[in-house]
Amino acid sequence: MSSPRHKPRPGPTDTPGLEVLEKNTETAWGLFHALQEEQSRPPPGELTLEEVLELTRRNNRVCPKPSVWKKLYDYLPNKTPQLAGFPATAQEWSMTPPLQKRARLRQHIEWAAAQGVLKQVHKALEALPEEKWDHMGG
Repeated sequence: MSSPRHKPRPGPTDTPGLEVLEKNTETAWGLFHALQEEQSRPPPGELTLEEVLELTRRNNRVCPKPSVWKKLYDYLPNKTPQLAGFPATAQEWSMTPPLQKRARLRQHIEWAAAQGVLKQVHKALEALPEEKWDHMGG
């Protein structure tokens, strides 16, 4: 039995300005990482850069053939000198290794994503018949 002079100790909700600290840092970090991952995930059904890049590598593809790639490149908005062009002339095309072509195409797709036109570029690439693509060893 408590005497009238002893009051119960105040809890965190009873004391204004009192901070409660999480002692289990493993749990706090786990929650932090889960929230961070959730925020970085695109909404369901939203196209991702990785999905478009996967499309460009399907069936051992390198890049679209020059005439198609030119149309794609011309479509990209806000081009700067830092955005590499595509191998345009027949000599450039034959001298550019397949992996370099693929890397340039990736840069163009990343640019499209940054400029907000990834869906349109994906739609155009998805509609290309296989014979309009350059392939590894082809």
